[in-house]
Amino acid sequence: MTHTPGDPLVAALIEQLRAMRDAERDVFGSIQPDVRDRPMRPNDWSPKDHQAHLTAWKARQSERIEAAVRGEAPRSDDRETDEENAELQATRADWPWEAIDREADTVGEQLEAAIRSAGAILTESAQLVGQIYGNGAAHALTHFAWLVDARIGVDEDRVAAFFEEHERHLSRAGIPDGERGVGLYNLACAHAVGGRLDRARPLLRIAFRLRPDLGEYAREDPELIELRDELSFLVG
Repeated sequence: MTHTPGDPLVAALIEQLRAMRDAERDVFGSIQPDVRDRPMRPNDWSPKDHQAHLTAWKARQSERIEAAVRGEAPRSDDRETDEENAELQATRADWPWEAIDREADTVGEQLEAAIRSAGAILTESAQLVGQIYGNGAAHALTHFAWLVDARIGVDEDRVAAFFEEHERHLSRAGIPDGERGVGLYNLACAHAVGGRLDRARPLLRIAFRLRPDLGEYAREDPELIELRDELSFLVG
């Protein structure tokens, strides 16, 4: 059976990807071209590299879904994530912004098509659903926060609006509670890294209720270091 956008889970997954792509256009579009295309700090990525990185991992997610549809195991890569990310960055380092932007649109369409064609595999695999969010909106939260922290002229109001939009999405999206819990946990971490601890606390409480196993993981999560002394209370 092939799902359609009328399926609540498929609709939710596609909704968050489209919201992410809209935010990408606005956030990266708010950066002056000469700033967008150069490293933010010595030996760092450029904002353009961040867009290419987000796109590359959406492409990987599309490959994973397509492999699952064919009944195959996803392509394995024994390298460390940092090594793999460095290779992805080097591959696109000389691309002009227009090519980076086109690839983002193309890959977004490919991932949507893969989600639509996945059929019952999506409802049977919480891991796939979690990966789609992890390589989608949750991934963008982290990178947008880094761009804001770099003080390079990013539209901070647009980033804040995306955070709000994603929180609303997670409160009503047709996704399983376990994956909702992970999504809220990731959002809380992004708020905590940005110093918005009062926004992170209530989200963590809900996340831990939906996914109690996250409580133990949170104790070692460097993104929650400012809340480490409160975690026992938040876990409940």
